[in-house]
Amino acid sequence: MLASEKQLEELIDALLSLASSERGLQCRDPVDLAAVTDEAIAARREEIDSRGLVCEAALDGALVKGDKQLIERLVANLVDNAIRHNTHGGKIDVATATTVEGAVLSVENSGPTIATAEIERLSRPFERLAAERTSGGDGHGLGLSIVQTIAQAHDAALVVAPRVEGGLRVRVSFPAS
Repeated sequence: MLASEKQLEELIDALLSLASSERGLQCRDPVDLAAVTDEAIAARREEIDSRGLVCEAALDGALVKGDKQLIERLVANLVDNAIRHNTHGGKIDVATATTVEGAVLSVENSGPTIATAEIERLSRPFERLAAERTSGGDGHGLGLSIVQTIAQAHDAALVVAPRVEGGLRVRVSFPAS
């Protein structure tokens, strides 16, 4: 019963994030993308270790202007997906940086091979690929659709691509502040 309640709570939270980010941003405050990413990884360290994953982070300064809660949700969803859709003993690479175009967040994970034709489906709400892609079958199929909506609200570009060796490469490019 507690597990069902927690899943329902997570679903409601995800739906609220999706709805609020679709309305656009009310204000744009400075947000340290590297610090937000570091916190997200630290909060999931136990799960990363319990799944035997190696997580490497190269978090260089990356300041963005936007809604901190939504950016935290975007980062959390990407890190959660990299953990959930990985193989035991797999790898996660996370990086933040500043380029002339703006701030960049990159999250890559090992995992099952995904056909390029399937990538578009990952951004549709409640859309999930084959069950063998997930370890544990958790999730609601909202992770990347929320990421996409939050990225759009921040005028950021989202690129999702399969890795030849399996897993995904996700890059969010925020415009210069």
